[in-house]
Amino acid sequence: MKRELAFNVPSLNEIEREAIILNAVCHLIDDMLNYGMLVEKWSPDWSNIMFRTGAHSRLFNILLGDLLSIPNPKKGGLMPFDLPPPPEDGDGSHRTYLHFLKSVCDDPKLAPATAQLSEAVSAFASWLDGYTIIEKVWFSSMDLELDMKVQRIKALKMTGDIGKHNFTRLEGVVKSFQSTLEANGHVKTMEECYLALPEFQEWFYDHAFVYQSSQIAEFLSAIIWEIHYYLQPEYDHSTVFWFDEKMHMQMYKFEPPAGLNQSFAKAMHWDLLNMVRRRPYLPRFIAGENIKSELL
Repeated sequence: MKRELAFNVPSLNEIEREAIILNAVCHLIDDMLNYGMLVEKWSPDWSNIMFRTGAHSRLFNILLGDLLSIPNPKKGGLMPFDLPPPPEDGDGSHRTYLHFLKSVCDDPKLAPATAQLSEAVSAFASWLDGYTIIEKVWFSSMDLELDMKVQRIKALKMTGDIGKHNFTRLEGVVKSFQSTLEANGHVKTMEECYLALPEFQEWFYDHAFVYQSSQIAEFLSAIIWEIHYYLQPEYDHSTVFWFDEKMHMQMYKFEPPAGLNQSFAKAMHWDLLNMVRRRPYLPRFIAGENIKSELL
């Protein structure tokens, strides 16, 4: 008997999984990189991005936290949609959607391999797995000053969760904060960490995230544009145009490739090619070198 997914979709093959992975990643990045997020008349010629409001900055961080996570496993630890599971001992960028993107880069199915997409994914993963150090962080509630070192991906997920949830749902973040302090040589209780959480958010969201957001946008821009270039041959191959005499307009449809059998996967493929057709919302963005220096 074939293993069944939730909502009774049969097991998916490799090309169907790829369509789902790329669709999920493109939608997450599109939700972050668009003109609705940025100040009016923002131009990609600027050296940095500027959010419309603090609420938009907060939403960007929350959505980034989703990209830097993995779907909730089903019973038995299996990933939904038969996605390739992350390594059991993996951490950092290995437990994000970048893991699934890497699986596409390693064995592409919809189009020929692209070294550029692999490089864009690896560059972001390497940056995320690196560390941010902020000198002279002051936690007044603890009467503690320290040069605080934390893995970038860990800090970004913590600030995203703090921005998303009420403090009553932040026990996991508090434990992560507690372990970070311990790694920096300071043992504190959970109660002390709860009280200091707003101060952590001030240092690592108001200061670090806002500073790093332009560099993050550059990484995301590179990924979505390289996905666009990767899928362009599939778009050219699959698109069929004709002129409808009754409607007096050109129509189009996408012919799914061989192996794309499940209706859900076909819908993901159709959606992907429509994204190729309209192109990413923002032109490719390169942050200024002056805002890529180490955060101290």
